[in-house]
Amino acid sequence: RTGREIRSWPLIESAVGQQTCSSAMGKKEPKEVVEEKAAEEEEEEPKVSLYVSPLATPLVTDKLLARSLKLIKKSVSEKKTRRGVPECTKAIRKGQQGICFLAGDIFPMDVFAHIPTLCEEKGIYYVYVKSRHELGAACQTRRPISLIMVMEPPDDSAYSSTYQQVVAGIKAVHPYM
Repeated sequence: RTGREIRSWPLIESAVGQQTCSSAMGKKEPKEVVEEKAAEEEEEEPKVSLYVSPLATPLVTDKLLARSLKLIKKSVSEKKTRRGVPECTKAIRKGQQGICFLAGDIFPMDVFAHIPTLCEEKGIYYVYVKSRHELGAACQTRRPISLIMVMEPPDDSAYSSTYQQVVAGIKAVHPYM
């Protein structure tokens, strides 16, 4: 045999009669334990944010939050979003229009404290969402997202009516716009 062949780790019958899976490090775990670990990973609990920044105003909740997350899902499917601090900052500085959704549980806030000021200078709406995990879930990814910008849709887009509803809600909630 050559060292380049792919080896599968076979199930080994132990002295007690219990099936075990041998791993790369030579440790043997019972098969039930391996299956339980896989089941636990699938049934992962939703992440709960314990911290909300005092700067996180306006914080969207309830119906506006549900509409906003729906808007994010639709815009991600059409690839009309900018994710992350550097990408959003660049889009704002270039003058692209849209809505910025910022996570309210990011610590330290210095990471994107400049974004609200940039948005106000350029006339772009921005709101805070309670948790970065909610933003990540709306983007259909397991990775938490600290900042996402939904680009303004053309009139014939699938999410233009949802976009207009969210903008109207933000105007009602936002103290500076």
